[in-house]
Amino acid sequence: MNKEQVLQTIELLKEGHSLTDVTKIAKINVMYVSVIRKLMVMNLINIEG
Repeated sequence: MNKEQVLQTIELLKEGHSLTDVTKIAKINVMYVSVIRKLMVMNLINIEG
Protein backbone atom coordinates (compact mmCIF):
# COMPACT_ATOMS: atom_id res chain seq x y z
CA MET A 1 0.00 0.00 0.00
CA ASN A 2 1.47 3.32 -1.06
CA LYS A 3 0.76 6.97 -0.34
CA GLU A 4 -1.36 7.42 -3.45
CA GLN A 5 -3.65 4.55 -2.41
CA VAL A 6 -4.06 6.05 1.06
CA LEU A 7 -4.92 9.47 -0.37
CA GLN A 8 -7.36 7.92 -2.85
CA THR A 9 -9.00 5.95 -0.04
CA ILE A 10 -9.38 9.09 2.08
CA GLU A 11 -10.94 11.00 -0.83
CA LEU A 12 -13.40 8.17 -1.53
CA LEU A 13 -14.38 7.99 2.14
CA LYS A 14 -14.89 11.77 2.24
CA GLU A 15 -17.18 11.46 -0.79
CA GLY A 16 -19.33 9.03 1.18
CA HIS A 17 -18.57 5.73 -0.52
CA SER A 18 -19.10 2.52 1.47
CA LEU A 19 -16.24 0.33 2.69
CA THR A 20 -16.87 -2.30 0.01
CA ASP A 21 -17.06 0.33 -2.76
CA VAL A 22 -13.77 1.88 -1.62
CA THR A 23 -12.17 -1.57 -1.47
CA LYS A 24 -13.18 -2.31 -5.07
CA ILE A 25 -12.21 1.12 -6.44
CA ALA A 26 -8.86 1.46 -4.63
CA LYS A 27 -8.07 -2.28 -4.90
CA ILE A 28 -6.91 -2.62 -1.30
CA ASN A 29 -7.93 -4.85 1.59
CA VAL A 30 -11.11 -3.89 3.45
CA MET A 31 -9.22 -3.97 6.75
CA TYR A 32 -6.92 -1.16 5.56
CA VAL A 33 -9.94 0.90 4.53
CA SER A 34 -11.54 0.28 7.92
CA VAL A 35 -8.40 1.40 9.78
CA ILE A 36 -8.07 4.55 7.66
CA ARG A 37 -11.72 5.40 8.28
CA LYS A 38 -11.31 4.86 12.02
CA LEU A 39 -8.24 7.14 12.07
CA MET A 40 -10.22 9.80 10.20
CA VAL A 41 -13.09 9.58 12.69
CA MET A 42 -10.71 9.83 15.63
CA ASN A 43 -8.96 12.82 13.98
CA LEU A 44 -5.61 11.03 14.11
CA ILE A 45 -4.98 11.44 10.40
CA ASN A 46 -4.92 14.93 8.95
CA ILE A 47 -4.96 15.41 5.20
CA GLU A 48 -4.91 18.88 3.71
CA GLY A 49 -7.33 19.35 0.91
